[in-house]
Formats: sequence, structure tokens, C-alpha cells
Amino acid sequence: MTMATSEPSRRIFASVFPPPPLHSDDPKPRTKSSTRDPDQVTWDRAWHAATAFLSIPDRGFQAIEEDVSKVPGKEVVDALAYLADKEVTNRDERSIFEWYGREMRRHFYKNFKVWLVNLLDHQDGLRKIVYCLQLIRKVYFAPLMEYLLPLLDAVEQERVFVQRRRNFHLMIAYTLPWPRVSPLLTRELMTHAVVILGIDTLQEEEILEPDVDNMEVDRRHSLAYQDWRDEPSAEARMQMMTEGEDTRVTASRERLLSFFNDLELVGLGGVRAQKVFAGVMNTMMTEFIRAAYTGEWGGPSKVSQHLRHWIENVFARLVVQVLAIISVSESGKKEGGRLDVQLSDVEKWQEMGIARLGALRTGELFDVIVEWPASSGAIEDLRHFTAHPAARFQVTQSFSAALDHRLLHPGASTVEILQVYISIIRAFNLLDPKGVLLDRIARPIRRYLRDRNDTVKVIVGGLLADPADAHRPPGSADTLVELSAELTKAHQNSMRNDTGELDWDDMNWMPDPIDAAPDYRKSKSSDVIGSLVSLFDSKEAFVKEMQRLLADRLVQKRADFDQEMSVLELLKLRFGDNALQACEVMLRDIFDSRRLDAVVRNDQGLTRKSAVSTTPGSEEDEDIPELHAKILSHFFWPEIQEQEFTVPEEISQLQQRYAAGFASLKQSRKLTWLNGLGQVTVELDLEDRVFVDEVTTWQATVIYAFSSQSDDVVSKTVNELAEQLHMSVALVRSACLFWVSKRILAEVQRDTFRVLEVLPNEEDEGIGGASGPATDDAGGASADSMAAAEAAAAAAAKESAEAAAMEKMNLYWQFIMGMLTNQGAMPLQRIVMMLKIAVPGGFPFSNEELREFLAGMVSKGKLEIVSGGNYKIIQ
Repeated sequence: MTMATSEPSRRIFASVFPPPPLHSDDPKPRTKSSTRDPDQVTWDRAWHAATAFLSIPDRGFQAIEEDVSKVPGKEVVDALAYLADKEVTNRDERSIFEWYGREMRRHFYKNFKVWLVNLLDHQDGLRKIVYCLQLIRKVYFAPLMEYLLPLLDAVEQERVFVQRRRNFHLMIAYTLPWPRVSPLLTRELMTHAVVILGIDTLQEEEILEPDVDNMEVDRRHSLAYQDWRDEPSAEARMQMMTEGEDTRVTASRERLLSFFNDLELVGLGGVRAQKVFAGVMNTMMTEFIRAAYTGEWGGPSKVSQHLRHWIENVFARLVVQVLAIISVSESGKKEGGRLDVQLSDVEKWQEMGIARLGALRTGELFDVIVEWPASSGAIEDLRHFTAHPAARFQVTQSFSAALDHRLLHPGASTVEILQVYISIIRAFNLLDPKGVLLDRIARPIRRYLRDRNDTVKVIVGGLLADPADAHRPPGSADTLVELSAELTKAHQNSMRNDTGELDWDDMNWMPDPIDAAPDYRKSKSSDVIGSLVSLFDSKEAFVKEMQRLLADRLVQKRADFDQEMSVLELLKLRFGDNALQACEVMLRDIFDSRRLDAVVRNDQGLTRKSAVSTTPGSEEDEDIPELHAKILSHFFWPEIQEQEFTVPEEISQLQQRYAAGFASLKQSRKLTWLNGLGQVTVELDLEDRVFVDEVTTWQATVIYAFSSQSDDVVSKTVNELAEQLHMSVALVRSACLFWVSKRILAEVQRDTFRVLEVLPNEEDEGIGGASGPATDDAGGASADSMAAAEAAAAAAAKESAEAAAMEKMNLYWQFIMGMLTNQGAMPLQRIVMMLKIAVPGGFPFSNEELREFLAGMVSKGKLEIVSGGNYKIIQ
């Protein structure tokens, strides 16, 4: 009994029980019986003739093209027709088509496999491989297409061709491992993609040149961003993008599409090429966004609009063209539906582009904030990105890390930190009007600012700054001058929008975002001033600093204090009248002093005008100096650090007369003169010049000490002046150096000064002339002397302030001793807490100041530090 077997079953059986090898040139097949019938003889002859013609000789790669031109004779044509006949094929288990497929595989592995693998190591190896595979495919498929397939019907032709092509592709895939082909394909695609997508022009920064030569470059479909923003219409832009390609871009596009055609033809396309292409396009989108939009922060922003146009008309166009080539199924037909680019796909790519633009802006956010408001366009771009909680979280996390690294550290000044914080408030109010992102970002900044000792001072100084300086760029000064203008603007905005926490008439009201913190509550005062004022839990520190800075400004010699009055009125709206009552009294003292000063001077006959001179003449009334006074209420003014010294006798007599006149008007009050806070207009009559200037009282007192009735030049030492004027040595030297800088005094030797009656000429200055013998210190009398004077004055003021602070701290020493005696050793924090409770009005010093004071007591042997950092009284 004979059983028919299918082709797969036959192959499985033959793999276990292989038949004897039969060379392609041997036409003799195995017979099923020893008897050779006529049909078998005919079949053998046909098989011999067909295989002899179709066999591919092993003559190497260069000679195989010669076999393509072979022309079959009549015997071969008849043999092929006989073997392709269905009856013959059904009768015999062998197929000429299967044999030819095995012949292709044998020849390929023997002649080309090793050679093609070696090409993978060449620089341009992939293109060479594709070219060679095209030639090999032509050689292998030419006989099949010309002599074998025409013998079959249409259905069989497609089946046989698809099978042979699939076997050819599998053979290539086995020979060329994809992990080695993929990097070569990626590099080839990137080379053309950067040109087609316009990334190369952005990387070369050609778009930044506004000259005529670059007009043709800018007409590329990549569409330079700055020029694109200035185009008159969207239609013109679209036409430029789709039809305005230059020859280089067109050539690169054609080469890429042709290369994909060749890949698909030789079996290196398909799903694997699609994956590589997708990876390249993914990289190209990111690279285009980085190259085109980095640093493009100007507003109003059209970046997102431009990106959407680029994706739709350049990016998607290339994807459509490539997928039309490589989205081919094994049957040879184009795959439908799954790889067709739909409008929804383009929209997804646009969303991906917006997300990557948001990632770019997130990385630039710190620099964007620093450049605010010139960078407002970047915040507009970021608004498209922060539409989802995950993106909002990414923005805040990345920006917080940048703040910790680049801003919140000891190297940044408080003014710089506050300037950035102000820009953050303005930018994030635009980015997220609900304030959730600002709340999340501001918390670490606010904690850090609370720990800075000078934060309140900087804020108050900015509020009291001159509004005329607000136009200066941020960072140009050590004062937040924009706060003075911001205070007025915030008040005007609050007047317009004062509708309470919930505006029931607001039709655009939205609930808090889902990512809002549990304790989040949008403040009514979300403006800059409200955010800065609310830095501290208590407004007491803010009010005290306001009093101190206001006092420094009010004692100055100025015609008006309109800025101070305006700031005070605006702050009263925020803090209330009671909190700033002391500041109001201070202002009222200044204005009352003008009226009272005029009355006292008129009653005492002090209205004649004169000046303090180094050569006082007669004691007549016309030479009496003019004395004005500002009368301050001691109880409402903060403690003012005073420099102790003795004023000239003439001024002292005027002060006594002035005090007597005041006592007659205010019988229950007594004046205490603060000589160090005044200003004096001095007129110095020297031999060759007259000097007139406004200086401080202690500077005027020192120069007055050099006055003499004789013509002799007066010289004095610092120690002599300090003893005569009862002034500190540091303050005396500071005043002397000030007058050296004005070329009134000369320092003839260390700490010895004399009047420079006649200025030396240039020759005398060069050799140290007799009229003004001067050392390098005195002869220069300019920048170095001025710097030394300022440094000495600062040192003297600091020394005086430290001494006053230490004296005041000693008042609390009894409290500290009592606590440590009664309750034992305590840490610093507990001592501070107890002092705040026990001292009326609160403990006015910071933890650092108290720590320094206690350290001094430890060095004096009154305290000791025991385990845990506790302070203990030494009995």
C-alpha cells in the first residue's frame, strides 16, 4: 500500500532518515523500483536538463552576472515546462521550485556569507551590503521570474514567489545579525534625517544671521524660528515648509527613500527597520526641539504653534513617506490600517513634542526666572506642559533641586535670593494662577529666608527705597528698589480685586487642583509684597526693623519725606494702625520739630546765619552759627547708637540756649543732645582756597580743633585729639583721614596730621615740596585715604555698636544667672525660650547673638559647657 505524504512530513522524515546525497549536476534520482518505465526516463532527462541550466556555478561574486544572460535551448524549455506541469508535480515528490530554492541557499552560504559579514566592519558597509544583495537577488531571481514562474498560473506564481522571497530574506537575516546591522542603519538614517528635518541648519546657527545670504537657508522646510514668527500668514509658512525645500534637502530625501526601498527589497526592512526608524525619529524630535528653542524665551511666545506646524508638515511627512515603503507584509502587499498615519497619530506626536518642549523649559526654568520678565515666553510654553499632575510634579521637583544647588546657599546674598523669589512669584502666578505650584516651590525658599538675619532689613530697605530707582535692572544695586513700586501697584490691584477669599460672581472660578497639598490655602495677598511680608509668623520683627530704618532716614537732612509717608500709609492697610503707631509718632516728631524749631530759634535770637570756621573772628551776633534741631520722642524712637564726644564751646552754648528755649515751651520735658547724628555745613578759609561742604558733626568737630588764632600751621596727633574731644581714637583717625581725602589735612607721619594751607603744585607733589611735606599716604590724598577713612569709620561704628549691644545684653545676665541657678544647666534653645517669656516685651536678640554672649561668659570663667551643649553656672 502506498501512502501519500505532504511536503512538511517528508522533510521531517528526511531529517531523521536522510537520503543519499545527490549533487545538483547528477540528474539520476532514486527510483522506487528497479524497472525503469518510460515516464521515469522522460522525467529524469527533463530533470537533468533543467537543473543543469538552473544551477549556479561556484565561480565567485564577480562572475555570477554572466549567468544572467544565459539563453535556454528548446530542450531546456521543454524540460522546464514538463517539470512545472501539475500532473508531473503531483506524481513525483520532487519539485523544481524547491530544488532551485535549495540551490540558491547553497550558493549563497558557500560564496557570499563570510564576505558580507566582513563588510559590517567597514565605514560605509551597510550601503555596500545593500548594493551587493541587490545584485545577488537579481542573479537569483532572474531565472525564477523569467523561466519558471511564467509556467504557473497567477495564484501559484504569487505563492512560489512569496515563498522564495521569504527564504531569501531569512537567509540574509541569518547571515547578517541584526544587532550589528541596527547601529549602521541608525547612523545612515540620522545622516539624512538631520538634513531633511532642518536640524543641521539649527546646529550650525545659520538662522541667527539676518543677512541676505541666509534668506535661502531660512526658506528650508525647517523654518527658522525667529523668521517664522515674522511671517505674515500661516499659508505662507505652510507653503515654505512643504514646497520651499532647497536642492540639498530634496536630494537627501530622495536618497533616504531610495535607500529604504533597497532595504525592503533585500529583506532588511520590515518590522525591524520600522523600530530603528521610530527610534531615530524619536531622537530627531528631541534634537530639533533642543536646537530650535533653547534660549528662545521672548514673549509673546509662538514656539508651541511653530512646533505643531513642524511636526505636522515636516516630521509627519517624512514618516508617511518612509512607512509607505517599509510597512509591507510578507505577502508583498502594503499593510493597511495599522501603519497608516492618521490625524490622531499626528496629534499624539504633537503632544509628545509639547511634552519635550516642556522638559526643555523645565531644565531652563532657573535661568528663565533669573531673566524675568524678558523670558515670559518660556513660561507661556511651560503652561502647555503643566496640564497634568505628573508634569506639574516634575516641574516643581526639578526646579526645587536647581534652587537648592544654585541659590539657597551661603554664597548668594539675601538681595539676590529675594530678587529671584520675587521673579518666582510673578512667573508662577502666570504659570499657575491657582498658586499650587508657587506654594510648593516657595516653602523651602521661605524657610531659608527666615534663617537669614538680614532678610527683614533688606525687605524694609526695599520698601523705603526711592521709586525713581525702580527702573534699574535687578542686581544693579544692593537694594530691592522694585519693592517700593510694587507696594503701590499691589495696593491698586487690591482695591480693584477686593472681593474676599471667594468671589461668588466669578464665573471662571475653578476648584483647587488635584495635586494641591492638604494644608494648601491660596492667600488673599498672593502679590509680591504680601508674600514677603508673610515670611515671618509674627509681624513684630518686621515692624521693629521698619522703625529702625525709618529712624535712620528721618534724622537725615532732607526737605521732605513723601516716600516714607506713602509707604507707611500703605503698610497701615496691611498691618493696621496700632502696629505702626510708633512709626507714625516718629513722622509726626519730624514735622512738629520744624514748627517747634522755628519758634525756639526765634525766641532765643538764633536766626542769624553763619558757619563754623577754622578761623573764627569776633563774637558778634553775625558770627553765631545757625543751629537747627530735630526733637525726637525718646519713648517711641528705637535706641540710637550715639558716638560720645565734646562739641566746640560755641556750639555747646548754642545748645544750652536752645534747650532753655525749649524748656520754656515744654516745661515737662528735657532735651538730650545726640551730637553724633547731626550734619554741619562747614566753610574753611585757607590761604589759597575756600572749602565749603556738608559733613557730620564729629568730622566738623575734629577739623575745628585744628583752628588757630596765629598764622602758625597747627599739627595734632590722634591721641591728642581723642583726649581733647573725649572721642574714641578710631573715630578721630577716621575723621582725620576724611579730611586728608579732601586735601585739607596732611599726615606728616603716622597718626600725626597738620593743616594743608597751600596745595602743592604738581612738581612739589612729585618730590614732596616744602609747602606741604607729605608722605605717600598724604600726598595721594584721594582714593586710598578715602577708603581708609571709610574703613576706620565703619570699624569705629561697629566697635561702638558692639559695645552698646554687649552693654544691653548685660541687662539680661541677671535673668540668665537666675534661671541657671534655680533650674540647673540649660541648652541655648531653652534659655532663649525662657527669656522670651520672662523679659517684658520679649527678648530682642537672636540665637547667634546670645550664643556669642554666653561664649564670652565662658571665656571669663562665669559659665561652663557641660555634656549635651548645656550651659552651667560656675559656683
